[in-house]
Amino acid sequence: MHTAAYLFICERLIIMKIKRFLLNGFFLTAGAVITNTLGLFFRIYMSSSIGAEAIGLYQLILTVYFFAVTATASGVTLLVTRLVTEAAAKKEACMIKSIIRRCMLTALALSAVVGAVLFFGSSFWADCVLKQPGAAVSLRVLAPSLPFIAVSACLRGYFFAMRQAVKTAGEQLLEQITEIGVFAVLVGVMAPYGIAYACCAAAIGTTVSEAVTAVYSYLLYKLDIRRIKCQSKCFPIKKHLIFIALPVTLSACLRSGLSIIENSTIPAGLQKYGFNHSKALQDYGMITGMVMPLLAFPSVVIFSFASIIIPELSEVYTKSDKGQIKKISSNVLKTVFLFSIPIAVAFFFFGKEIGLIIYGSETVGRYLCMFAAIVPIIYLDSVVDSMLKGLNQQLHYLTYNILDSFIRVVLVTLLIPKYGLMGLITVMYIGSIFNTGLSLLRLVRVAEIKIKLVWILLPLALSTLVFSAIKGVISAI
Repeated sequence: MHTAAYLFICERLIIMKIKRFLLNGFFLTAGAVITNTLGLFFRIYMSSSIGAEAIGLYQLILTVYFFAVTATASGVTLLVTRLVTEAAAKKEACMIKSIIRRCMLTALALSAVVGAVLFFGSSFWADCVLKQPGAAVSLRVLAPSLPFIAVSACLRGYFFAMRQAVKTAGEQLLEQITEIGVFAVLVGVMAPYGIAYACCAAAIGTTVSEAVTAVYSYLLYKLDIRRIKCQSKCFPIKKHLIFIALPVTLSACLRSGLSIIENSTIPAGLQKYGFNHSKALQDYGMITGMVMPLLAFPSVVIFSFASIIIPELSEVYTKSDKGQIKKISSNVLKTVFLFSIPIAVAFFFFGKEIGLIIYGSETVGRYLCMFAAIVPIIYLDSVVDSMLKGLNQQLHYLTYNILDSFIRVVLVTLLIPKYGLMGLITVMYIGSIFNTGLSLLRLVRVAEIKIKLVWILLPLALSTLVFSAIKGVISAI
């Protein structure tokens, strides 16, 4: 009788856990779809408001800004997620407040230092690194957003660990709405003064949106943490900072630094190929700021679930449950292949039409067709990286990312001055295949899974048949 009752309780707990996972995934996906749809329309609005050249400049500005964000927050979310997940799994909920408080103070101190470097060194970054003097004003505007990002990163890790990812979806939606609203108000006033001030309008929108979402997340956290009634116990994070956050942060910063070199070299390489300064920025902005976001847009469906897989895998990894690790990893990979391959085929057959409809540009459409085959690779890369984080393999995937960035820098320097945009396309393909291949091999080894060829061939064959038939019908009309 007692055994039957115990089994019944275990079964109910498993069902509740699955329902909670699916519910969090659904709301996170719904929020991400809405947010990314707004983001796509924002890209369209930006391209029509400030033009491809300004978008190219802003993409360069973002490479330096993302380096600062990486230094501030790259390891914090993972650190909080891991520590809170382990504390909850070990029934040590009283440690959670101390974990959040100490991680947040550490992140805020780091963000203040990095923000000061970005603000006071803006001229150096703009003139010496990006070779774009107009970028300095936007970098100064973006610097104050870093403490807010630090707060949001900590609380995002908490919500992931507590399986309340729906709250992070609300944060992303609020951030996107605020950013669009501020940009829409300012762009008409600032854009006439030149592309530097047009970019500054976008930068102000980013900083304001980060401040708003940090306050929103903190209020949600304070409301949620009240349910932990026990007295907070001091949690030492020094060891975890060294073994989890520090390696992730340093490795991510190295990769981000290489990314700055890579991206700043691209427009210079295009100029050596024969483009003038304006044309180089336009094509760079078109590929990085218009084409790639459009290719990545459908990925919100699986990326949302990938983010909440981290605590799930972290939990089963803590319990050394190899069977569950293998099962979860196999199901996730199969889903990514079944989802991404038809999307890649759709972009290949209808890229030109999509480019005309979305941006009114045949050039964007041609690039969509040329980059279509990269879609499954970039989708797979992000999901596999998330799973490796949950399996405590962050050092391996970061090493692969650094190697990838180094190879890209070398190839950009060699190929783009000689082959122009075809060189850039070649670099992006080689880098993506190399990085994803290494990460996937590591996951296969750690999770002890096998990738079945049918996961790739079946969706490829069916989607090719369907979309080629649709293309034929449309052409015949």
